[in-house]
Amino acid sequence: MISTCKHCKESFDISDKPKGWMANHSRWCDHNPKRNQYNKDTARMRAGITEESRKKMREGVKRAHQNGKYAHIKGSVNHHWLGKKHTEETKKLISEKARQSKHRRLKKGVVEYKGILLDSSWELALAKRLDELNVNWIRPEPIEWVDEKGMTRNYFPDFYLPEHNLYLDPKNPHAIVVQRKKIDILMKQYSNIVILDSLEKCESFII
Repeated sequence: MISTCKHCKESFDISDKPKGWMANHSRWCDHNPKRNQYNKDTARMRAGITEESRKKMREGVKRAHQNGKYAHIKGSVNHHWLGKKHTEETKKLISEKARQSKHRRLKKGVVEYKGILLDSSWELALAKRLDELNVNWIRPEPIEWVDEKGMTRNYFPDFYLPEHNLYLDPKNPHAIVVQRKKIDILMKQYSNIVILDSLEKCESFII
């Protein structure tokens, strides 16, 4: 089944996509005039979630279970799944869907800058530095890479400089150590990726 985004006019085969995939793409499409407003609304909602509110929510759910509020779930589909595990085939399918996903995962430390959601203070510092240098930058679409097992995966660089064909990715030293194998493979497959491993490098970046 082919569906076309009303904003970017790009067509997608959604026959193997989950329900609502096309609507989600259209909502966050770069060409959607309401995208900035959605970003602002999301940032505002995230800012309103405090550790205190999370604690109250957890306590409320705990009390509800203790008082038998969810007793009606017994016998439901959810109840039948209790204690059961995914089959190896299902695990592979879930893993494949995750690898093929082209949606950037938002992190806890999300901040908003000029209507764009950034994942860290390092990204914010780099965005401000690029603007200071009058360098055009965008949040790019994911790029494909092939891991050591021959599987195609999506990589989400943080910045792309169209006029320089350059990807920039602020990444803390711990993340670099954890993702060493992945980064090494990426750097072999793409010569235009630059990893910035400190806040200072983000603040003083030079083309």
